Amino acid sequence: MGIGRRQFFKLSSLALAGLAVDPLNAVAINDNVYVNKKLGILFHKPENWGFIAVKDFGKIKSEQIIGEGLEDSQEEILEELGDPICIATKYYQDKPEYKGIFSPTITLNITPKEELEDLGHETFEELMEMSEFGTSMILKDFEVTKKYKPYFISNCKFYEYDAEYLFEHMEINEPLKVELKVLKVEHNGFYYDFNCHQSKAQNQLANKEFEEFKKSIKLI
Repeated sequence: MGIGRRQFFKLSSLALAGLAVDPLNAVAINDNVYVNKKLGILFHKPENWGFIAVKDFGKIKSEQIIGEGLEDSQEEILEELGDPICIATKYYQDKPEYKGIFSPTITLNITPKEELEDLGHETFEELMEMSEFGTSMILKDFEVTKKYKPYFISNCKFYEYDAEYLFEHMEINEPLKVELKVLKVEHNGFYYDFNCHQSKAQNQLANKEFEEFKKSIKLI
């Protein structure tokens, strides 16, 4: 028996580039440090990057094209996917010179474990495989390219993999190949999904920034 529609979208945990809620809500930010005491997370965003403000949320999320292979409309898919907890991006200012340029981006999605209890998985690894399948149904040509051995941050077991997909956006004429690094962990009754997007095709790379970000993560 298949999983329900809402569970399917929850599994995807895309934290789509360009989607965000205002990080000032229930969060303390000092310079480049993001702290969310309720969720038990601290990290440093890359130097000179910015957080997307909530006032830009509606416009930005409507411009990315997703889930064309599904019966649901884009609006329905976005509603079911929900919103990331926060997003940090390189070109956070709305300037004409950034039009059509892919902005390297880090996003964080968090899902309560109880929301996924009825999916039939026995291990976190099985849940990750289900999540990869869900993501492949929403992002065009999504493919996992490398998986890493698990490692520990703040005594929590992290899983990491690299992937790629075609990014489709109203301001970009042709689908753009994008590279994605995903970090997943269980903590305090939540599933954390860190998603790091960059594009070699546009020479918009952020490998150094992603590694520095990863080293700065603290789970409280």
